[in-house]
Amino acid sequence: MKQLMKLNPIEKVLSDIHVFFGRSYDPIERIELTRAFGRYLASDIISKEMIPDFSKSTVDGYAVHFLSGPCTLKKVGESLMGSGNMSVLNKGECIYVPTGGMIPEGTETMVMIEDTEVLSADSVYFKEAFVERENIIERGSDMSIGQVVLTKGMRIGTHEIGALAALGHFQVEVMKSPEVTFISTGDELTESSEPLKMGQIREINTFALASIAQKQGLEVIMRKIVKDDYAEIKATIEDAISKSDLVFISGGSSVGEKDYTYELLDEICDAGVLINGMAIKPGKPTIVSKHGDKPVIGLPGHPVSSIIVYELLASEILRSWGFKVPRHKSVEVTLSQSVRPAKGRDTYQMVQIKEVDNQFVAVPTSGKSGMITLLTGSNGYVIVPKELDQLTEGSKVRAYYFN
Repeated sequence: MKQLMKLNPIEKVLSDIHVFFGRSYDPIERIELTRAFGRYLASDIISKEMIPDFSKSTVDGYAVHFLSGPCTLKKVGESLMGSGNMSVLNKGECIYVPTGGMIPEGTETMVMIEDTEVLSADSVYFKEAFVERENIIERGSDMSIGQVVLTKGMRIGTHEIGALAALGHFQVEVMKSPEVTFISTGDELTESSEPLKMGQIREINTFALASIAQKQGLEVIMRKIVKDDYAEIKATIEDAISKSDLVFISGGSSVGEKDYTYELLDEICDAGVLINGMAIKPGKPTIVSKHGDKPVIGLPGHPVSSIIVYELLASEILRSWGFKVPRHKSVEVTLSQSVRPAKGRDTYQMVQIKEVDNQFVAVPTSGKSGMITLLTGSNGYVIVPKELDQLTEGSKVRAYYFN
C-alpha cells in the first residue's frame, strides 16, 4: 500500500543517516602506493622519522655565520648532494651548498649566490649584512617523530601520496572500496545504441550515478535496467542486496500506478522504509530503507533529481562509516537574478558560476529536472531556503561547485 510522502527537512535526513547507518567500516586492504590515489586511509599515519632528517638549504648559495656587513670570506669547501656534510664551519669561512643540500655544522644562515661575487677559487665577496637564519629548512621542521601526519578516513590525493612516500610508506592500508549497485526502472528505458522506438528513451541515470560513485571511491559492481514489473524489480533488488554494500534504485519512488519502490523496499528490507520524501527541490520523491546494515535507497527518476539526491545521501552514508568524503567547494557570489524556493522545500537552484571583474557571479540556469542539459549548462548550485520568499537579484550568497 502506497504511503503519502512526508516533507522531511534535508538537515534531519542527513542527521538520521548517521543514526540509521553509522558504524565503523572495518574491511581494509594493503595496496601499493602507486595504486593508492583516491583511496581512503585505514589508520592514522604517524611519523617515525624526522623529515627532513638534516637541516638543508632552500637556495643555491653559501653557508656562513651571521654577517654584520659586506665582507670577503674564504671558501673552504662545498656540500655534495646525497652525501653527509661532515664539515664544520668557522667564522670567516663559507661553504657552497646547493638547493636541498645538507648544511654544515656551525651554519647560521644561507646566502643566495645572487648576493655574492666570486673573487677567486677560494674567495667570495658578500654584498650586504645577513643577520637572520634565512633560507634554511630545519631538521624535523616538516615532520617530527610521533607526529600524526595523515588521519584515518582521509582521501589520498597528490599531496598525501607525497607525504607517504617521504615517510617510506610504499605500501599502505586503505579502507576497502564499498561495492554499490545501481538499478534503473521503467518500461521506456533502453541502453541500446540502435535508433529509438516510439516512446523509448536512453537510460542515463546509472551511467551518471556510476561516474559519481567512482569519483567517491566506490566500486560499481552492477548497473541494471529493469522493466516496470513488480516481481522482476523485487528479484533484482534482492540480488543486489546480497552482493552489494549499497543499493540505489532510480525511478518508481513517486506515487504513480507503476511506482513500486516504496512497496518493494517495505517488503524486502528488514528495517522497512525509514524515510519517504524529502523537503528539497529537486528530490522530493526519495526513499531511504535498510536491510541488515545495508542502505537501500530509492531515488527520483529525473536525472537532475537523481544525481543531486544520490550525491547528498551517498556522501553522508560514507561519512557515517568514517570515510572523509570532501564536501563541495563554495564561493561567495552575487546572484544575477532573483530565484524562489518551491513551497515548503529548500531549492537547489542550478547556476553557472562565473568570475566577472574579479568578483564571482551566479547566473541561474533554467529547465525541468528531467533535462540533462540543466546539468551540462551548470557548474554549481545555490540553496534557496524554504523559509524565504525569494533570493533577490544582487543578493550575496554561497554557491557550491559540483565536484
